[in-house]
Amino acid sequence: MQLQKVTAQGVLVVSMKKPTKHADVSVPQTVTEFIKVHNGQETIQIGFSDQRISGHAGLSAFGSFLHWHRFRSVLQGLLPQRTSPNATPSEDLSLSFMTGILAGAKKLAQVAHLRADPLLPQLLGIERVGSQSAYSRFFQSFTSAPANTQCFGGLWRWCVERLAGRREGYTLDLDSTDLLHEDGYQKEGVATGHTAQGPKRGYHPLLAVLAEAKLVAGFWLRPGNSRCDTNVIGFTQELLARLPHWLRISLVRADAGFCYEPWLQLLEERSLAYIVVGRMYQPVRSLIRKTTRWEATELSGTEVAEAVHEGWGWQKPRRVVLIRHQRSERPDAASFRYELS
Repeated sequence: MQLQKVTAQGVLVVSMKKPTKHADVSVPQTVTEFIKVHNGQETIQIGFSDQRISGHAGLSAFGSFLHWHRFRSVLQGLLPQRTSPNATPSEDLSLSFMTGILAGAKKLAQVAHLRADPLLPQLLGIERVGSQSAYSRFFQSFTSAPANTQCFGGLWRWCVERLAGRREGYTLDLDSTDLLHEDGYQKEGVATGHTAQGPKRGYHPLLAVLAEAKLVAGFWLRPGNSRCDTNVIGFTQELLARLPHWLRISLVRADAGFCYEPWLQLLEERSLAYIVVGRMYQPVRSLIRKTTRWEATELSGTEVAEAVHEGWGWQKPRRVVLIRHQRSERPDAASFRYELS
């Protein structure tokens, strides 16, 4: 007859029989090893315990990061608070939602599935993981652009304030990208717009990243049918106002969605160096065809040239860098492209 005794280290199998002469005397004779199963290639050890265990213990590093930065208190001061006395706190819902995303969840129901994990709330320092309906009500509290900007603007400023100043400054990358959402016919902001794959349903957000730190410094979610340059000035002004004074921007890089005369003037007024991918209007195509002084680069099949060009709607000429590729050498390269600096 054998009895099992649970300890902090696992399960101890206590034998009621006297030890034989072949018993291992290096350990107490009342203790045996865990069950071992051999699958033909390796031995698998199986044990039992009544201690709480988690299938997401790898998230403990993320929980330690949150505790180190006291991120729960940061969220508590910025998120819209829930009024029901029995409601899960907003900061707990936010932390468990982010944890669910890291765990691979793609739907609110999958995030709520983490409620079955008995250790996860303790790892994150929260009361409990919310239900699917709790997450739905929580996200419905973000009802206005000013309130959203106040919340997420504060979070992004908290992020960039963690950065140290660099003598050479930081590079700010701006992008007007696409988030396809073709099945979301009832989703707010989902609309048909032009994408690299043709007309598609989705969103047309603006994104800002500090390149050296690989840190997202700003994000605006625009409807899918927005123009590329819609609200780019307001987005940039808010972004620059959020940066702390010790964090210097030495260069701004942007895609063609930001090639907009008022936006170029904004950077020039602030004495910010910039490189912007230009828009391929007909005058630029003609300029590329007429230019004859091309210089070879280190990339095989790629040549560059310079010109002073005044684009449509510009108030003054600007230096333009033209790039062309040999299709035989680089068949996947863009047909036409130019950059401003």
